[in-house]
Amino acid sequence: MKLETYFEHDTDDQIIQKRSENELTLWVNHVSYIIEESDRLAKIASNLLKESVLRDRFLIMIERAIVVSKVLSNYKKAMPNYKECDHLECDLYYINEHEKVRQEYLKIIKDNRELKEEFYTQLLK
Repeated sequence: MKLETYFEHDTDDQIIQKRSENELTLWVNHVSYIIEESDRLAKIASNLLKESVLRDRFLIMIERAIVVSKVLSNYKKAMPNYKECDHLECDLYYINEHEKVRQEYLKIIKDNRELKEEFYTQLLK
């Protein structure tokens, strides 16, 4: 991930936009990793633990993460429009949209952690 530099002449809006864009890139990468990791854990659950229910839950996690990934990608495609905002209503729209997307991201992270906790508990039995 590239390091973003802020300059004295950057407006508050520009700084917020840069930070939002960096945050979004981090989320996209993290959700992509969740998809890959869940695939591996589903295979372990199935092949080594012989736990088809746990495997199925990882497969559902993959499906959900793909949906979140698409939401993040669609929002990322809309980000250049944010830079064109010249009034408060437009800024607020993108700030609120960012918060909605953030909540989607946080939910998948929370659910993924809970599922992995269950997986590791099964693995250690």
